[in-house]
Amino acid sequence: RELLRERRMLYKIARLRKHFVLFYHNEYTAQVARQFRENHIPFVVVDPSDNIEQIAKDNGYPYFVQDEPYKETAFLKSHLSSAKGAISLSKNISDNITLIASVRLYEKELVRSPFLIISNAETLNEKLRLKKLGADKVVATPALMAKRVSAMAISPDMENILDEFLYKKDSPITMEDLFIKENSWIVGKSLSELNLRDIHKISVIGITELNGVFIQLPRGDKIIKPNSKLLIVGSQKGLARAKRVLNLPNEPKEI
Repeated sequence: RELLRERRMLYKIARLRKHFVLFYHNEYTAQVARQFRENHIPFVVVDPSDNIEQIAKDNGYPYFVQDEPYKETAFLKSHLSSAKGAISLSKNISDNITLIASVRLYEKELVRSPFLIISNAETLNEKLRLKKLGADKVVATPALMAKRVSAMAISPDMENILDEFLYKKDSPITMEDLFIKENSWIVGKSLSELNLRDIHKISVIGITELNGVFIQLPRGDKIIKPNSKLLIVGSQKGLARAKRVLNLPNEPKEI
């Protein structure tokens, strides 16, 4: 009976495409899984625990695999070859190191585009190590909490902005980077001239310039430079329109 249940589960997983594979169950994984469910992002959880089926029921994991996360059998069962990325959230740095290295090797064997690999670390040193080993994004949990607490202390009225607009279920607001080409018509213009909030319903909350300098919450007199990257917030529709229009060589007559 257990073999039959596993086969049914693997059959369902084999039909997934562009999903995420979450390795190691813990409270971090459970929180990420909840956000993924609410935002309709497909995922599979891989964990070696004997009671993974009960864990999956308790935490609402629709797809799960019982196996050692770093093994190729786990990659095959979780259909990693068709996944968008891998997320390793073990509290043990060694687990994350092994997983990242294994996924990158598997990626080379498949001869496919790179996986998006996300992991977590407890210290800045661990974060740097994981990034050097091949992680694309690493969240330093204590540092993230410290920044959030600091933001609350400095601006109490702003503490819920991310929860309200960026992480909320079915939120109409999202955030993206927009690279500005050299021949874009907005180069040389100030943010106040562009009036992006009124015209496109978006806001520029940060600018990364060609030299790597990041300017947060730029003022209206900030001039847009070529090859800079704008961090913009707005509706999906507004962002799509802005990405289509702002890199045109000539200013459109009607927007």
